[in-house]
Amino acid sequence: MSKYISDQNQLVFTYESGTYGTGSGTRQWIGMVQDHTPDENTNVIQIRYQGSTNRNVDTFEDGNLDYTGTFSYYPQDWKFLGMAIGSVGETATAGSHCFTETNNDDTIYSIKGQSLSSFTLEDSKNNGTAGSNFIRTFNGCVVNSLATTWTQGEPVSCEVDYLAQSDTFSSGTVTAVTPTTTRPYMYSNALLHLPSGTALTNATEFTFNVNNNLEGGHYINGSRVIAESLPINRDYEVTATVKMDSTNAKTLYDQYFIGGSVFNMMIESIGAAGSIFVIMSGCKMSDMETPSPVEGTHDQSLTIIPKTVTATVEDGIVNYNGW
Repeated sequence: MSKYISDQNQLVFTYESGTYGTGSGTRQWIGMVQDHTPDENTNVIQIRYQGSTNRNVDTFEDGNLDYTGTFSYYPQDWKFLGMAIGSVGETATAGSHCFTETNNDDTIYSIKGQSLSSFTLEDSKNNGTAGSNFIRTFNGCVVNSLATTWTQGEPVSCEVDYLAQSDTFSSGTVTAVTPTTTRPYMYSNALLHLPSGTALTNATEFTFNVNNNLEGGHYINGSRVIAESLPINRDYEVTATVKMDSTNAKTLYDQYFIGGSVFNMMIESIGAAGSIFVIMSGCKMSDMETPSPVEGTHDQSLTIIPKTVTATVEDGIVNYNGW
């Protein structure tokens, strides 16, 4: 008997192409994963009926199988942001990637009716003995939401919430994946531009979030799992905290919050071996908190809703797509 220890955990992904829920190709490194929390719900149905003559549950039946989960990591590349936004285009220059929005009349990887990339996640707990390992493979995963956060003094972090179709279990050999050794993106090489071209240099933290509001398609089709992941309305949100400064406090409040001006903005982040520029257009500031504390510095907390988003990444990875 041996315990499962966290230093042997591994979370990796595989691209899916051609068939939703079926991975293809080799396992891929996600980034510096910090945590993975799957939520597996078998929706057991408790049935009681008249005439059973007792107060207890009389029988159980199996309901829908629902699989969701969340994982967080320090990014060394931006593949999952591309999956969250929609389409990843590769330019003629190797290592140059362009993320553009997809809608429900678009098709990804020739999977009919699928406008967002799907992937397979493999979560393994390795205790060193084949036949005793604990490996779960979540098939048909789609990014429901992705939040990426830049916080002063810390590595950039990403949190991905996903919706999966099914789960398979294995106790066999764990397939090793070579870690990417590129240093993660850091706060110290990032800027938030508001509006575009004007760096908000007094920001202490900001988060960009994209939410696809996925709906799992359960049907009366002889299966307990979803047949598809349906993207509903797409929502973007940027939240930021800034130390109040006379250079921009009035503009942020009077022009953009109370005044209601629409603006463009940009996130610029440079990594050890690449860069990302997130371009947000048609932005509207929806909320601002400017408290007056009894001591300390003053903060302004901003909430901004972009209308459209594109992103450009330059790094050493030739192709973000699986094929």
